[in-house]
Amino acid sequence: MINIIALLFVCLVGSSILSSLFYFLFLYTYFSFLAFIIVSIIYFLCYLFFAVPVQLWLRRRPKRFSVKHLLTYFSAAFFVIVILFLMHDNPDFASAFLLSSYHAFVFWLLDSIILKDKMLNIPS
Repeated sequence: MINIIALLFVCLVGSSILSSLFYFLFLYTYFSFLAFIIVSIIYFLCYLFFAVPVQLWLRRRPKRFSVKHLLTYFSAAFFVIVILFLMHDNPDFASAFLLSSYHAFVFWLLDSIILKDKMLNIPS
């Protein structure tokens, strides 16, 4: 069990770092190492609160590179991003679609590679 928790943490950290790189390469023109760390922590917390519960739910029946899992991650990411955009009065659904697609794909890819077919024994 501790091995799976460590793998979940590695997936979480990897997703946060890749998302931060995407943010600084494509969405933000100025790079600062301190800002990179802060954005990574923000992404880490977002993935922890929103993506990990979905991941734990999907790990009951794990499948490697499952399109169903990708669509589930995308739906959750799209919902969260649209809510955040609406809270900040920015209803740009094209950007929400692109951001949620990227974040869902990164998390799904790392989930499929790192955790492979490991099943979590979570009581129903």
